[in-house]
Amino acid sequence: MIRTILIIAMLTSFCAQCFALELYVAPDGDDANPGTINRPFATVACARDAVRQAKKTSKEPVTVYLRGGTYYLNEPLVFTSEDSGSREGPVSFVAYKNEKPVLSGGTVLKLKWKPYRDGIMKAQTPSGLEIDQLFVNGRRLHMARFPNFDPEAKFFGGTSGDAISPERAKGWANPAGGYMHALQSSMWGSKHYRIVDVDDDGKIKFQGGWQENRSGGWDEFYRGGYHKNYLFVENIFEELDAAGEWYFDKKNRTLYLKPEAGTNLRKAEIIAAGLTELLVVKGSLEKPAKNITFKGITFRHTKRIFLEPYERLLRGDWSIARLAAVRFAGAEDCSVEDCVFEDLGGNGVFISGYNRRVHVLAGRFTRLGESGVCVVGDLKAVRTPAFSYSNTVQQDQIDLVPGPNTPHYPARCRISDNLMDRFGIIGKQVAGVIISMAEEITVSHNTIYQCPRAAICINDGCWGGHVIEYNDAFDTVRESGDHGPFNSWGRDRWWKTSYNGGRDIETFAKARSKLDNYKVTHIRYNRFSHPGGHSWGIDLDDGSSNYHVYSNLCLGMGIKLREGFYRRVENNIIIRGFFGFHIWFPGCDDVVERNIVVDDNPYRLIRANPAYAKSFNRNLFWNDGQPIRFDKGDFEAWQKRSLDTDSLIADPLFIDPAKGDYRVRPGSPALKLGFENFPMDRFGTRKPEFQKIVNRKTIAF
Repeated sequence: MIRTILIIAMLTSFCAQCFALELYVAPDGDDANPGTINRPFATVACARDAVRQAKKTSKEPVTVYLRGGTYYLNEPLVFTSEDSGSREGPVSFVAYKNEKPVLSGGTVLKLKWKPYRDGIMKAQTPSGLEIDQLFVNGRRLHMARFPNFDPEAKFFGGTSGDAISPERAKGWANPAGGYMHALQSSMWGSKHYRIVDVDDDGKIKFQGGWQENRSGGWDEFYRGGYHKNYLFVENIFEELDAAGEWYFDKKNRTLYLKPEAGTNLRKAEIIAAGLTELLVVKGSLEKPAKNITFKGITFRHTKRIFLEPYERLLRGDWSIARLAAVRFAGAEDCSVEDCVFEDLGGNGVFISGYNRRVHVLAGRFTRLGESGVCVVGDLKAVRTPAFSYSNTVQQDQIDLVPGPNTPHYPARCRISDNLMDRFGIIGKQVAGVIISMAEEITVSHNTIYQCPRAAICINDGCWGGHVIEYNDAFDTVRESGDHGPFNSWGRDRWWKTSYNGGRDIETFAKARSKLDNYKVTHIRYNRFSHPGGHSWGIDLDDGSSNYHVYSNLCLGMGIKLREGFYRRVENNIIIRGFFGFHIWFPGCDDVVERNIVVDDNPYRLIRANPAYAKSFNRNLFWNDGQPIRFDKGDFEAWQKRSLDTDSLIADPLFIDPAKGDYRVRPGSPALKLGFENFPMDRFGTRKPEFQKIVNRKTIAF
């Protein structure tokens, strides 16, 4: 009652004077306070409620300043249309000056530790506690697992097919509640399972596997298709044998931990991750939440989401759980700026369903269980939707109207100037930015590296109009195969699974190829790097159509075009990579012009007839003076097929390739062919403090 009277008095004064309102929150505040700088609130929820009251009587801007320190949440902060600002009077939740406010989904554990055995300590925990992630002095520790974690191991920090052998499983006294994590059978992402039981013969009963849209038939309880060697188990008490491992006996409320050397558990800060989400902006098409900004806030300590309900995303390879530390659903003109997303069990930001002009700017994403930013529309916005790779839509039954069916999808959102690394700790079908069922999304000036799969992925052709520009992606596809730093699929309503084999190509396929991706997607001015191993690079896979790919620097990788129409690939530089042309259709209208390719085999064709393209011409090829192969012959034989008739083999005369400057000098033969230089100093995040973090040695070619 006292708090309410104080807030009303403060708001009355604010409305009478008609100036911007400032409120303050601090971890050592009190929700009975009026929210001033000297008497701040204790919780962001209280400040949100005060803002809601203020906005009922005023259109002035409102800023809530969060003082430094950690705010431990016992439930997600939810903002609705009632918390909206306006264009003239936006609402902002901002870090105060140079202080660092942290929103945590964890619980601080104050425990009485006792020795157990073999260096393992144990402690009783409060009732009702669930522990999915455990942090000791800021470090995420590993659940008891086999094989033990090895930071040098390529997959999952260590894998072994023996992890689920009957001999090992029979040694587990109480395995129910343990987990098995595995790569998908073809290494296209990952699959995750709960161990339900082990019979007397050591055969394990699993529940899960629905996290991937490929491999195995669908079952809400079990879906197979996991890799038989690249897997590990965790949360098994008998596997607690390495320093830095822990096990939680939920039934008996006992936490077991084998501390790392030098750790004093009685003085250590121990945090158990508890919440799945931290902040949700939730409106609707009819009543969107508007004009709310969150700036300078750190988000930490969410639970892992790999066994939450996953939703299939059309016929791309992705399934996804619509959960994140910060989730927007039904928002307009909102943003997350200069925020840090770290030590999270799931995704960083999720822009779900109807959203317009929701932006994620200058954020730091690191040590995440899943993806950085997910931009995913609602299935009801799709005309004639189909699910799973093998599900072919009957072409006499599809809706022939171009574009979306309803407005329930993200549009005109911007993901810019972010630094993303070390995400996909658990899930491997992840990306720095994933786009599905969305329109006109700009992904620009992001630096993305050290990730298991693509840096940027477009799951389907619904509905195009995206701009992917000035990004810097390297050290990607670390724990998966058959992919590239950029990947897209176009398995839209016109596409049949049989096209994969170059079969059953109808004459109307081209006319229908723009029904979903009816707006051109531009991929331009990016630096994508993948030296030292095979990568499809800019991978326009399985029917990806209506793309303009130009002025990209491709290091150690190239550009792939498969089963689509209307792709213009121009003015790119490919260094020790190649064009991968797969299963082309007659009259595909593809254009490959004015590119520079340094490789001994620049065109690699798999059931692709280059005569189907609209144009191959004015390209420059070079291999340091060594021979170059074109398909199955030399350059002269290639040109006799009316391909690259005006193209040349010559030194492109790069300015300074040792320092990453692949612009060409005046007098370069590439310029005579129409090639145009593009900037080499604008890739990636423009935020100075982020530029200092990035390990540039990783991208040296």
